[in-house]
Amino acid sequence: MIDSKNIRKDFPQLDGEGYHYLDAAASSLTPQSVLDTEIDYYTHSRANVHRGLFHEAVNATELYEGARRKVANFLHVSTEEVIFTSGATEASNMLIRMIEESVTHTEEQKELVTSVMEHHASIIPLQQFSFRKGVPLHVIPMRGVGLDYEKAEEIITDKTALVSVMLASNVTGGINDVRRIADIAHRHGAIMVVDATAAMGHIPVDVESLGCDALYFSGHKMLAPTGIGALWVKYELLEKLTPSIFGGHMISHVDEQTSAWASIPSRFEAGTKNISGAIGLGAAIDYLEKVGIENIRTHVEGLVAYAIAEISKIDGVKIVSDHNIANNVGIVSFSCDFAHPHDIAEILARDRVAVRQGHHCAIPLHTALGISSTTRASFHLYNTKVDIDALVVSLKKARVIFT
Repeated sequence: MIDSKNIRKDFPQLDGEGYHYLDAAASSLTPQSVLDTEIDYYTHSRANVHRGLFHEAVNATELYEGARRKVANFLHVSTEEVIFTSGATEASNMLIRMIEESVTHTEEQKELVTSVMEHHASIIPLQQFSFRKGVPLHVIPMRGVGLDYEKAEEIITDKTALVSVMLASNVTGGINDVRRIADIAHRHGAIMVVDATAAMGHIPVDVESLGCDALYFSGHKMLAPTGIGALWVKYELLEKLTPSIFGGHMISHVDEQTSAWASIPSRFEAGTKNISGAIGLGAAIDYLEKVGIENIRTHVEGLVAYAIAEISKIDGVKIVSDHNIANNVGIVSFSCDFAHPHDIAEILARDRVAVRQGHHCAIPLHTALGISSTTRASFHLYNTKVDIDALVVSLKKARVIFT
């Protein structure tokens, strides 16, 4: 079990009483050990990687590649299959563009499939693929707060070239049965892509168990710094892809008219990447593994159960998250019939309760749920029931103010 009192001491932003950070799904807080690791790089090993032969440059490269190994071990994949990106948005755009330009599909196999609950960073690159190539983009609908898997069986056919589905919703918190969809996709010869951003750091993520061909995530939602993330692609697919971003480091030779790519994964990491961020991501993984992902999951499940129970007692509040706590990564989104989510968030903010309001970069999902926006409380290992109590007190205050 997690010792929340001591855990909170690791997060400098939580220093002092009266601040309740319930916005992990937008960006998690960062422990001091990760901050110290980044500062140590800038203080003692400030140099570019894969360039210089002086001590600091060599050490920086070792730290950078060490972080890649940590990501690979975290996902249970080969190190050479891990590509550092600025986050899930860049990873999604890179991957979809590379598949569009590099993977040859038959005339019959050109359709794209995604789900209605996807983050805009996932669905928009697919829309652009569809627009540019004039190929259909089909969307798996919802059933309740989850996906309609029977419809997925109908939508994914021998005409499908690519299926992209998120592992967990950043609105409902619900964990999707990605393996079930991957099996359907592969039965029809399609590539399976997974956005694991909302799930990373909350549940174990093993790509072999998921059965996907590619997966990406952002570090800033799993205790790491902003501006860093990773893209994993199965090596057999990676070999077929041509880089979509060009510059230094990713080439082995350049003459006036042609260029030759460097080896994998270097060919997909053009220019100077976020070195300190990658090292910080490695440190965040160290921290998560020290605490234990399963311990975090158990702790957060308890918070979700408590939050749903307490918020449900307030008249006029409707929870739209997955009530099955074992299938929820730590998100409780809700709407209030007495005020707009922005007004709710403003009242909560005055009481130092930090939540997210709006459509959470998931407008199609909110449309499917029949609401324009929600207020979202999201939890991580540093949260306690005290945070939820503060949320409930402030939410009751909001109800009095607006009714």
